[in-house]
Amino acid sequence: MSSKKKLTIFEILKIVFKRVRLSTLILLVITLSSTTFAWFIYATKVSTGITAHIDAWDIMFTQANTPVEEYISFNIPSIRPGMPNYTDSVTAYNRGERDAEISYEIVSVKILGTLYTTDDVLTSTQMINNLAHNYPFKITFDLTNEDIDATTGSSTFTIYAEWPFESGNDELDTYWGNKSYQYHADYPDEPSIEMTIKISAIQINN
Repeated sequence: MSSKKKLTIFEILKIVFKRVRLSTLILLVITLSSTTFAWFIYATKVSTGITAHIDAWDIMFTQANTPVEEYISFNIPSIRPGMPNYTDSVTAYNRGERDAEISYEIVSVKILGTLYTTDDVLTSTQMINNLAHNYPFKITFDLTNEDIDATTGSSTFTIYAEWPFESGNDELDTYWGNKSYQYHADYPDEPSIEMTIKISAIQINN
């Protein structure tokens, strides 16, 4: 009675590989690669979808309850000795999730038809000082809060203009009083002073 020879694992694999077509092997490799690549893409999408929360940034500027942009115009209709005091304001509301810092700068001022703009020669700070001290009328600015809290914080920027009957300088009162009178005689529909103010808000890194 003869006994069959037992095949080793190596010999079995050799026989299998001989019987399996090359095209079948290629198809198997492609299938495995596609499955692995698809899993990689899925895993990548899932991992990038899990992101840290980004704080919302939402600052709203309003003038007379109307939303405005950061470049804001102020017009003083008429300046003259004894004029009614002029005031106007813009309020910034922080409705975001980050604290904010508010600042302002003068971009341009037109006084009785003469335009002054900020540049390398005349800065915003110099212009602010000029308006407060170099004319018989005084134009000043106020900001209630430089820093406003997230969600509920607010800050109001206010512009004031005044020209009392006696400014303390009769020569300037006479010169600018006559100039204002003549300007409005020539341009009755134009405001005495036109200003563009830039009010900015930046995030505070807490």
